[in-house]
Order: sequence, then C-alpha cells, then structure tokens
Amino acid sequence: MNDLKFAFRQLLKNPGFTAAAVLTLALGIGASTAIYSVVNAVLLNPVPGPSPERLVQIAERNYTQGLFREENRKPFFVGVSPPVLEAVSANQELFTQFAWADQISLQRKTEDFIEEEGGHVVSPNFFALWNVPPLMGRTFAEDEAVPINEQQKPARDTVIVLGYAWWQSLFGGDANAIGKTIEMSERHFTVIGVMPPHFQFPWGGTKFWLPAEPLRLPPGWMTGPNIHIYARLKPGITIRQTEAMLDTVAQRLAKDQTFDKTYGQEWNHRPGGLGLWVRPARYQFTDGGGDLQRTLFALVAAIVFVLLIVCANVANLILARTEQRQQELAVRAALGAGRFRLIRQLLTESVTLACLGGIGGLAVAVVGVKLLAALVPQFMPRLKPIQLDGCALGFTLLISVATGLAFGCAPAWHAGRAKLSDTLKQAGAKTTAGLGGRRYRAALVVAELALTLILLTGAGLMIESVARLLHVDPGFDPENLVRIHLQLPWEKYNDPEHDERASQLRRVLYAQLHERLAALPGVKAVGIGKHGAWPEKLTLQGHDEPIEVLLDGCGVEQSDLFRAMRIPLRAGRYFDQHDLGEGNGATIINETMARKFWPGEDALGKKFTREAWRRSPQYEVVGVVGDLRDYRYDQPPRPTFYRPCHELRLEGQAPFFIVRTETDPRALVPAIRKEMIALEPQMRAPWIVVCRQALYDSTQAQRTYMVFLVVFAAVGLLLAALGIYGVLAYSVARRTREIGIRMAVGAERRHLLAMVIAEGGRLVVIGTVLGVVAAFWLTRLIRHQLFDVRPTEPRVFAAVVLLLLAIALLACWLPARRAAKIDPMESLRYE
Repeated sequence: MNDLKFAFRQLLKNPGFTAAAVLTLALGIGASTAIYSVVNAVLLNPVPGPSPERLVQIAERNYTQGLFREENRKPFFVGVSPPVLEAVSANQELFTQFAWADQISLQRKTEDFIEEEGGHVVSPNFFALWNVPPLMGRTFAEDEAVPINEQQKPARDTVIVLGYAWWQSLFGGDANAIGKTIEMSERHFTVIGVMPPHFQFPWGGTKFWLPAEPLRLPPGWMTGPNIHIYARLKPGITIRQTEAMLDTVAQRLAKDQTFDKTYGQEWNHRPGGLGLWVRPARYQFTDGGGDLQRTLFALVAAIVFVLLIVCANVANLILARTEQRQQELAVRAALGAGRFRLIRQLLTESVTLACLGGIGGLAVAVVGVKLLAALVPQFMPRLKPIQLDGCALGFTLLISVATGLAFGCAPAWHAGRAKLSDTLKQAGAKTTAGLGGRRYRAALVVAELALTLILLTGAGLMIESVARLLHVDPGFDPENLVRIHLQLPWEKYNDPEHDERASQLRRVLYAQLHERLAALPGVKAVGIGKHGAWPEKLTLQGHDEPIEVLLDGCGVEQSDLFRAMRIPLRAGRYFDQHDLGEGNGATIINETMARKFWPGEDALGKKFTREAWRRSPQYEVVGVVGDLRDYRYDQPPRPTFYRPCHELRLEGQAPFFIVRTETDPRALVPAIRKEMIALEPQMRAPWIVVCRQALYDSTQAQRTYMVFLVVFAAVGLLLAALGIYGVLAYSVARRTREIGIRMAVGAERRHLLAMVIAEGGRLVVIGTVLGVVAAFWLTRLIRHQLFDVRPTEPRVFAAVVLLLLAIALLACWLPARRAAKIDPMESLRYE
C-alpha cells in the first residue's frame, strides 16, 4: 500500500509526463478492449448461458448442387427435412434439451402493397434453450404450438413474439404492443413478447417467431432439409457418441419404404446416402462469415502492433524519467533500500500508470465498439449484445497490468543495476546516458518504426484496394438509374400447369407496366430484366462435353435492358420483335461466354442447345454485350446468355425493371409504387434500389476496414515519430555540455546538425529495413481482403517507405535544429 501511495505522489508531481503516458496508453488499451469485445461476442463466445460447449446443432449430410460444376458436391451444413426431425425427436436420450426452428414467410396487407414478412416457426422451448429473456412480455408455453399446413402456414390463430427492429417499425416502440393482434396470411397473431435487439437467431433480420408443431406433409409431398435442430447434450456425452446414435437413426430411416418415392430418391443421390452431422452450436455464428473472421482477426493483429508501439513509447518515457531520478534512487539505496525493493517500487508506478490508462481506455472502447459493430453483417445470427461486459472489463484489467509490466520491467531493471557510487559522483551534473540505456532506447525506436511500417503497408494496400474497387467498370452507366424488383403472385404468374398462359400474362404485365413507368415525368428509358435461378447445361455445336452458363432475361426494343442500362454492344445486334416466341432461337451472350467458349473466334452465328429442355430450339448467337456487375463492384462475371424476359419463370431472382431518369430517381419512387399497385393489386411490395448507391454500399465492409487500418497506422506513425523525437531530444538535452564544448573548439553548426540527424537516421534505416522484411511476409495475411492488389504491391511499399522516411527525418531534424542553435557559453554555464 505504501508503494501505491508513493506511486500516486510521483505521478502527481509530474503531471505532463503522466498525462502524455495515460493518453497514449488509453488509446492502445481502449482500442484493444473494443476489438476484443466484438471478437468475443461475435466469434469466440457467441452463445450465452451455462455450459455453451454442450449446445450442438444437427443437420443432414448435404452437398451443394445446381451450381457451377466446380462449386458442386461440396459438403455444407444446412438442416434436416421433416421425417428426419420426427425421427431424431423420438431419440432424445442423449439430450437434456431439444429445440428446432424453420423459416416461414407470411403476407401482411398494408395501405398499398402486400408485404412479405419473414420469420421462423419454432418449438415452444426455443427461447429457453438460449437463455435470453424477452425485452417485454413473455415467450411461448408448451401448449401454444399450432399445426403447420401443407402450404407451410399456421393452421389457426396463435401467439407471436416480435423481433426488436420489427416491433420498432410496426408499433413505433410502443410498450403497449403486448396483447395487440397482427393479421397475416388470413390468420390473427396476438403479440405476447418482444425480444431484445441483440437476439438475431437463427439468422439476423428475423422479424418474428411463432410456436409450432413439426411439419407433417401429405404422402407424396416433400420439402428441402431446411429445419434447424439444436440440442443440449447431457453431461459427459460427446459429439462422437451423438453422431454414432444418429447414424443408427439415419440407417433405420433410409430403409423405411414410406419415403422411397420422395425423400429416399434424394437421399440415394448423396455420397454415402442419408447421414447426419453434429457440430457445436457456435459454428452457426461463423457460417458464411469467413471474410468477417479474417477481417476481425487482422484487426486484432493490427491493434496488437499498436499496443506494442504504445508500450515502446511509454517505456522510453519511463526510462528517461528513471534516469533523471537516478540520484533519488541512489539516496534511497544508501538509506537501506535493496535492489529488488527499488524494482518493485518502479514496477508499481508502471502498473499504476497503465491502470490509469486502462480507465481512460474504457471511454475509447465504448466509442470503438460502436464503430466496429458496423463491420458485422446484418444477416449474421447473434445472441449476445456487442458491448463492454464483465469479460471486457476483465480483459481491460488484464491487459493494463500486462502492459504496465511490459513497459516497466526494462526501465526498472536498468535502474536497479545502476552503481550507487557512480550515481552519487555524478550528482549535480548531466552526462550522456550509459551505453546500455542508449541501446535499449534505440532498440525501442527501431521496433516502433518497424511495427509502424507494417501498419502503414496494410493501410496502404487497403487504400489501393478500395480505390481500384471503386474504379471498376460495372459494365453499365449507374447514374440516375433505379432498379425495381417485382414480387408477383406466383399462383397467377408462375402456374406450372398452365405455363403458356402464365408466360402470356407476364408478357402483358411487363408491357403495361413499361408503358406506365415510361410515361412518368423525367423518365428517359425503361428496361426489363431477370436473372436466372441456376446454371443451365448447354451443348455447343461441334462439342460433346456440356457447358454451364447462366440464363438471364431481357426486354425487347422499347423495354430493352441493354439500352436502358447502357450496356455496350460488342458485336451483332439487340433483340427485336422477330425474336419473340419460344420457337425462336435468337440469343445474346456476354463477353465472358464468348471468350470462354469461342476464344479467338467470332461468336456471332454460333449455335447451341439446352440439355434439360426437349422442346428447346437451337439457339443462335445474334449479339455480344459487355459483362455486367449490377450488384457489386467485385462481382465476378459469369458466362451468360439472354432470352426475352417473359419466357423466364419466376423461380430464382425476381424480375426487375430498370428506370433511367433525368435527375435523382429517388424523387420518383412514390410515383413508381403507385403505378405498380394500380396495375396489379395483388403484387407484393417491390424492392427498389438506386444503382449507384447500391454499388457504393457494396464496398462498405472494405471501406470500414480501410478506415480502421488507416487510423491504426496514423496512430502508430504519430507515436513512432514522437518516439524518435523524444529519444533524440533527450539525447541532445543530456549532451548539452558536450555540444557546447564541441562548438567552443570550432565545430560548425551544420556538422552538429548532421551528427544528430545521422544518429536518428541510423535508427530510421534499421527500423525501415526490418519493417519492409516483416511487412513483405505479414501482408500476405490480408490477401483475402484485397481486390486486384498483390500483398507485395511495389508501388504501395515504395510510397509507405517514403512516407515513413519523411516523417521520421522530420522528427530527427527538430532536435538536430535545436542542437545547432545551442549557445556555447550558455551550455557551459548550464550545469
């Protein structure tokens, strides 16, 4: 306790030193705490409650299909089908809790459109499994589960729990929403609870949850394996034991002849037949989030570098201050204080200083957590809030103590090794520091410079990457362009039993809607398009091996998608009225398809057929258009051929209209919605996107990551500059008498200037060389975040080295200039 009191007195006696050290530490510790809070809540420990390691997820062994050839037959973890859910539910002897969830879509009538609302039907004990209480009201009781009919809708009215965002949108955050009813899909749902904003499960963006019984379909009906099963294992039960039990269940189910003509056929097409996987439940939080994991862990590495730079900087400050206190420490030693007693006192001061920095770092962490939360995609599942919690506070305390020891050990050890007689002899005189102290400070500065160069290189690569990403040619002109995705009623426009009639209805609707939109004031062009559902297999004329390409839809003449979007025509012509009709084989392809399948040849006139369609005409290429990136700048172009839009059924992505206006298209959105609902009252609410903004928004993750790296690099650069300035300034101050003598015996000011700059320059060169070598290897770790940029991009390395040299030499020049201005007479009288 006496050491602590003395440490506080020493810190209060030097407010300038204390403020500089605390602010530096607060920045490093606060940023580290913020990064830890996000990584812990999102990746490391996403599941709340006791024994999260016993929570598992169960799914059928499934494999990708219907994609491009190189992407097929890859294992992926999704869920189970209804018969598997029923079979597993009957074998729960290894579980203490068992719950399931399945997606559901219900229709809600608003003032204009019918809104499609997405949620989940769940077992009544779903919320109890996750140990997350509702924000308001309650969750489900066991007797509230309702049957789900063959249309996968609730068979009767029931209760509903709302997600926080939908509660805010629907009821404006009204606390009296409990007990009110919501009508969807001809059913009434009574609100009994609202979940907190951080409960986003099984997926982010879930609007509601309904209590339900497991889906039981009529004979001959089947659905995909989309039901998510979650269970808590009994103590002592392992995942391997669970999989062994489930293998028995799967084998028994596969032999059940009830499913031979439905699920059995699909199971037999899988490698190994029907099988079940078990994995820890926390894996769901990283599904499809590989980029997020790499980004967060790269930021962890960056902040570790910043923290090391902070430690080096504060260690230099403490070492300088300790050398100034050598006489005080010598007197204490003369009065009986032992070497380890002095080291303990200095370490206490360092740890106290670091803890003060940790307290200040909490304020930095609060802001940092809010900024870092922007990196987490909205669709990611979440069960815990991203905030400073007990774990974060414990981490702050731990890292504060560790940091204090890290930057305090060397100065304390250096002070403890000082010889009492030498120190007392130097009383009243300032001399150059000992060789050991100089080397230690020089090593710290070199380390700071090397770490800073690594951070600068990472930031420079991300700047170059984002710059190239934003300058990618999307293949069309996005200026004043809006895309409207139609949500048409399938029972009318996608009737498989009356395909020709549905195709004619789509053609009429597209024509009428085109006429209405084109008549709006300020509209310059209107086009129609549709992206296909999955790759089509084609057979090229003169080739035996089938190929895989995408089939997209395009309007004709006045509704031509290519003209409206200003997609360049590379060869041939656009569609015209003579190309309508399914018996007509005119087709337009993109550049990627032309290059891939007819390299070095003229693609016009080439012919192919579709494998899956017996009545398919022979297609002939009449035009080649540029590649299109209409959603993201980094969207890789796929080989694609186009046919008139009305031929394509509604499976896959929704058909869309492209509207080009004279000014900002946002002003026309209300009029567009009005025309659409007037034409088709049963239409679902359209998804309207401003193309320029959508492309820019698609780079948000890269831009946010770039900003963080730039901030970290800027902080590192500032600290490194201050570090080298501080070392040289301290050296000049300690050598004031020596410099005065040099000048008195004839040394010129330019020689003194060169001497000090050379002293700092050596450190700069060594640090830069070490930093370049380290950066050359470490930047490969962020290659997944880079777009069209090599991790060893020479231009970036050259720019970073020049920037660091310029700032470092400026930091060297300032104390050198001060040394050159020393008055010899004043310096000799100085001490």
